[in-house]
Amino acid sequence: MKFTISQSVLNGYLQSVLLVAPAKPALPILSNLMIEALDGKLKISATDLDRSITTVVDCNVSRKGTIAVPARILHDIVRELPESDIDFELTGSRLEMKVPNGSYKISTVSVEDYPTLPAINLKKQIKVAAKDLAHMIQRVTFACSTDETRPALNGALWQTKGDKMVMVATDGHRLSRVAVANSKLKGMHDDIIVPPKALNLIVKFAGETQSDIGVIFGESNISFNIGDIVLTTRLIEGPYPNYEQVIPQNNTAKMRVNRLELAGAVRRVAILSSSLTQQVRFSIKGSKLQLSSANTDVGGEAQETIACDYQGDPLELGYKASYVLDVLEKIEKEDVIFDLESPIAAGVIYGADTNKDEFLCLIMPLRLAE
Repeated sequence: MKFTISQSVLNGYLQSVLLVAPAKPALPILSNLMIEALDGKLKISATDLDRSITTVVDCNVSRKGTIAVPARILHDIVRELPESDIDFELTGSRLEMKVPNGSYKISTVSVEDYPTLPAINLKKQIKVAAKDLAHMIQRVTFACSTDETRPALNGALWQTKGDKMVMVATDGHRLSRVAVANSKLKGMHDDIIVPPKALNLIVKFAGETQSDIGVIFGESNISFNIGDIVLTTRLIEGPYPNYEQVIPQNNTAKMRVNRLELAGAVRRVAILSSSLTQQVRFSIKGSKLQLSSANTDVGGEAQETIACDYQGDPLELGYKASYVLDVLEKIEKEDVIFDLESPIAAGVIYGADTNKDEFLCLIMPLRLAE
């Protein structure tokens, strides 16, 4: 194997691929990258067995070949090298990197020990707008569960049937649901559950691009073609709970409040909330929302009142502060609406002057501390 590539180009691709290579792998081989020198192309791959990533870059290849090399050592060397072309050559089991002022040699690993990467047929890809997919991912993954006893909730449900794509995540205490118009994936696949680690990488790779992302559905995995990067992830086995049953449809009380004012007040009052529950009490009456908290461990109390527009009987309920702040961060409108019912009923939160079918969040209240 022998090829030449510029330091800046290689460094950029290594940074992307390294996001999948585990720092502390269950199997030692997973700490390596697989590098394939092809006709005028360099293919770099990494996997943690659940996710795999492959990128292909133009390269001056003199002699083809395939090797596996320690991911972080290779990246650390390339990152620190000055900008220039790097000549790579495999001699025996060692890979030499030559630059104008020196050379570096690292040991390689037999590619026979490297896991077989999923086969991807790009001819079967269906293009969807990157901005639509990123929009959905950014609004739901925060609500995914980390409880391994309920594995289906560890991912985001992605539904492609009908006239809208819907993505949902819940951990049993909160829920986020977002929908966008769907004309390309309509009915192409059954509901799937996608791990959030893979979804968040899509947002990172897609960035602010206005282009499309190719989606390839597999039997037990899904692949995303993002420019010159292909990301594949295993799907989580279902079934996913019937989330529609837990979204209240008939909450009678409604509160409209400025989003940034509420977020600031919750953040301040939460400083003196219980370190265990992070509970902030919402006392709502007429045009006033009073937020309060107490922490007996430090003998502290906090109270703050902000203006709101409330329609309903006076109501007191408790929320976990971080849950409220997570939701307010995802809503982009100036004001937010809370559809409420009682101290034990889920509250539905969405942006004012919007269709809540397009994006809503749900938070279960906490039992009020006396």
